[in-house]
Amino acid sequence: MSDYRGEPLDEVLERFTEASGRARDLAGDLHGTLSRAHSAVGHLAYKEMPEEQESAARS
Repeated sequence: MSDYRGEPLDEVLERFTEASGRARDLAGDLHGTLSRAHSAVGHLAYKEMPEEQESAARS
């Protein structure tokens, strides 16, 4: 069986599976990086907010 371009489906599925795995790995790496960045500066940025902005952020 083949796809609409005539390419064998098993090859298409294999490439999709590999690409999905790489995308999952990259998403995990991005999540880890963003978590570390938030831990490093996220709390500081909130604490340094002027009082007017801080109370508006809580609303």
